[in-house]
Amino acid sequence: MTGLTASLGTCANADLDQFRTLLIDGAVAGRVHRRRVPFLLERFRWLRHDRNSLRWDGDDPCSRTSKLAEAMPILAEAEMARTATGEQFDVVRPFGGIPLAQCDRALLPAFGFPGYGVHLVGYVAHADGPRIWIPRRAHDRDVAPGQLDNTVGGGIASGMSVAETLRKEAWEEAGLEPALVDTARPAGALAYLHQEGEFLRDDTLFVYDLPMPPEIRPRNLDGEVQDFSLMPWQQVLELLRDGTPFKFNCGPVLIDFLLRHGLLDPDWEPDYSGLARILRRPAN
Repeated sequence: MTGLTASLGTCANADLDQFRTLLIDGAVAGRVHRRRVPFLLERFRWLRHDRNSLRWDGDDPCSRTSKLAEAMPILAEAEMARTATGEQFDVVRPFGGIPLAQCDRALLPAFGFPGYGVHLVGYVAHADGPRIWIPRRAHDRDVAPGQLDNTVGGGIASGMSVAETLRKEAWEEAGLEPALVDTARPAGALAYLHQEGEFLRDDTLFVYDLPMPPEIRPRNLDGEVQDFSLMPWQQVLELLRDGTPFKFNCGPVLIDFLLRHGLLDPDWEPDYSGLARILRRPAN
């Protein structure tokens, strides 16, 4: 396994045999770790067990939203969910469909509900190839403290479009003006299933490329980022190969960028076809 393949494996690492499907009115809505099933069935009477799945039938979206809000502190106290974020996210599959409910962002990995986000790769054109703006996350972050990150990234909250989220996150995380962000080019979507203990992230990231003028330097406004470095693409590649800690979902986005821009070559990249196959895996 090459360093790049290992970087992808760190992100897409879920063992789905450990999880039970959660069906809402017969539709696959999420996945719950099998060790949590007895607790959930005991505490939440709106769930029932059906062979190898959990079912939630009969409620409308508003009722489900209320019940998930009531479940939030119970699960947090039992350490089956992280602390509430105060951000509401849709429970919806596929993206753009009719939401089954809304819940605090912290409940998405607790129930394996799908999450959707945006990632933007900001780069400056150069004679020897693009130079990429790579931030280092602040050391006081709950997620990936002190690790390297992608230029901009964030989740799509309830009521927000992809474009609105991109503008919001680009301003808060990198101080980029909306007029510049609106020139970003859609570059596809990446999907992965990432397991952290009994938590499951079933995420789809909408990816954007942003060629940036050399005189513009990103600056963080929300405290999430410690600093930004403008790195030649070759340096980014070596950091990914060497296993330098990046936030878990940034490796795939950056490797995808390198592939799409023709910066990896099948003649010298040991697992070129494997990388392309993993990155083009359909959403779950």
